[in-house]
Amino acid sequence: MTMDDSRANPLDHVRVVLVAPSHPGNVGASARAMLAMGLSRLALVAPSRFPDHEATRRATGATAVLDAARVVDSLDEALEGVSCSVGYTSRPREFAGVVVSARDAAALAIASARAGRESALVFGTEMSGLSNDDLARCTAVATIPTNPAFASLNLAAAVQVAVYEARVASQGDAAWQAPRCAPATHDEIEGLEHFDKVISV
Repeated sequence: MTMDDSRANPLDHVRVVLVAPSHPGNVGASARAMLAMGLSRLALVAPSRFPDHEATRRATGATAVLDAARVVDSLDEALEGVSCSVGYTSRPREFAGVVVSARDAAALAIASARAGRESALVFGTEMSGLSNDDLARCTAVATIPTNPAFASLNLAAAVQVAVYEARVASQGDAAWQAPRCAPATHDEIEGLEHFDKVISV
């Protein structure tokens, strides 16, 4: 991979890692979120059930991501070759490390990809999230700002937020624009009013 290749589409060098997902539906929904944002590399660490028809159903057309997914036994295997890995958690942890927002995490991952290095966005189990040991294997820890009274995000929803931020960091957030048309002239407006009257008779 050359630096020019990574600049062409840095999202190609960002992988999503799901550690021990227990619900196949979340795997499928995560694949859908990824493909919608332009990411396609998924790694699953010891999933409870995969492949599974529920994952395929929830992927809603993003089955290519599931078909190409790597299934491994450990997080270390999933992070092979990765220079920048970001572990996502909603719970404050008592350990030394870099903690950033989801937006800043995306910027870190994309900067690494643009420099020709591999990046990973890492998510934990539905019930307990990433363990402290998992987070210690990541180069940064990210948190998604949520309602303090209800901070729990569904796994696939958290993936959606993270990959959206990765896309914005990579491609920008410009919205599509409606076609610009020249203003109608006075004669054109009068002609339209006349036509409206004729067809209304």
